[in-house]
Amino acid sequence: GEPGTWEAMIDAKTGAIRSFGDINDYAQAKGGVYPVANDQLPPDGVEKGGYPMPFTDVTINAVSQTATTLGAFSCTPGGANATTTLAGQYVKVIDTCGAISQSVSCDNDLDLSASSGTDCVVPAGSSVGNTHASRTGFYHLNRIAEHGRYWLPTRPWLAAQLTDNVNLNQTCNAYWNGTSVNFFKSGGGCNNTGEIAGVFLHEWGHGLDANDGGGTDNPGEAYADITAFMSTHVSCVGRGFFQVGVCGGYGDACLTCTGIRDQDFAKHASNTPATPSGFLTTNCSGGGGPCGKE
Repeated sequence: GEPGTWEAMIDAKTGAIRSFGDINDYAQAKGGVYPVANDQLPPDGVEKGGYPMPFTDVTINAVSQTATTLGAFSCTPGGANATTTLAGQYVKVIDTCGAISQSVSCDNDLDLSASSGTDCVVPAGSSVGNTHASRTGFYHLNRIAEHGRYWLPTRPWLAAQLTDNVNLNQTCNAYWNGTSVNFFKSGGGCNNTGEIAGVFLHEWGHGLDANDGGGTDNPGEAYADITAFMSTHVSCVGRGFFQVGVCGGYGDACLTCTGIRDQDFAKHASNTPATPSGFLTTNCSGGGGPCGKE
């Protein structure tokens, strides 16, 4: 299924292969993405351009193809346009701000660019659905699913197309509903949850939990949090969720984390590892207590 034109360079004297590669000139679908959060704290809280849009849809002269993991697609010059709607093989974005449709003349990079602002703000001249949340979610959800397919190659859910609903007209939350992941606009003291990698990856983790072949685990929040911080390498899960203040820490106050939970005990007031006997029995009541589901 590869569109490559493969060329081998052979040493005429020894017969050794000196090089072997694809000599096609590819264009790339790419765009601005928040690597960790939209909290504007550099280097990871500022949107960065040039991130690939992995496995996105690209249509040229009514013929569709799927970009590679690096967003590369094949195009013959000649005036045709290449168009993507971020409805790829594994992730489809639906943005309540409007439809996503970005085009470029063939053999140029299909750059969805970056923009200032939040929620429904898009780059100048762009389609109304080409938002921070659309680009950021599409990138991160594709990347985590790609990891999942490597470790769990037989799980059908990882090979199916996941719907990513962004910029929903609610605030201060996000959710997995059994079939899709869903993220809210900014407001009520919270940033846009569709612009925060840890929140994307947490909700995706709930989906994997339900579809990993082992049934839904308890506590599912731990499963989802571990998915997020193992992917971002950031202990503050959902960093930037709160516009002001830090997480409560369930009885052991967070020092700097503006997300939901900080998994690093050294970033809590006690600076003490949280164990079942030392933390849970002191701070957590049964059922829906302060350490219950969130």
